[in-house]
Amino acid sequence: MDEHLRTSRPHIYAIGDVNGGPQFTYISRDDHRIVADRLLGDGTRSTADRRAVPHTMFITPPLSTVGLTETAARERGHNVRIASKLVAQTIATHRARIMGDTRGLIKFVIDADTDLILGAALISIDSQEVINLVAFAMRHDVPAGELGNSIYTHPSTTEGFNELLGTVARVRLPSSTAELENA
Repeated sequence: MDEHLRTSRPHIYAIGDVNGGPQFTYISRDDHRIVADRLLGDGTRSTADRRAVPHTMFITPPLSTVGLTETAARERGHNVRIASKLVAQTIATHRARIMGDTRGLIKFVIDADTDLILGAALISIDSQEVINLVAFAMRHDVPAGELGNSIYTHPSTTEGFNELLGTVARVRLPSSTAELENA
């Protein structure tokens, strides 16, 4: 099977669980979009476009992940910063408090040189929803600082990003007196 889901027979496609890829409903839906684009569109969409695909294990609270773990990021040579906090210790986790379940942890793996999110793991109320925003930010190269400085609805789980990502915001200090004077 190729990146357009064509089998060894060019007019036959394999989508869903039969193609050997990740067995998730949302991957099957994307398979459909790839084949539809091949048949009815410009044919450019492919499995190679799948970047930062989130996963959720539906336990209580849900465990959701996307991208690289801290270990994998370091093994690949990234200079990483970690933003991690227990949900119960995060002041801005109003949704978890309202729902009566402050168990869990939110962790971001961030490239220290670019401020881009390399991965995240969330075990918390609504993590199955929140991880989609993190994956979107990763696919579109939204810096962690921007995600941390966004305005979120209240009460929501995402508003915890303000507090969590604010703790690792990359601050660039002037490198010279002249730069400081021109600021």
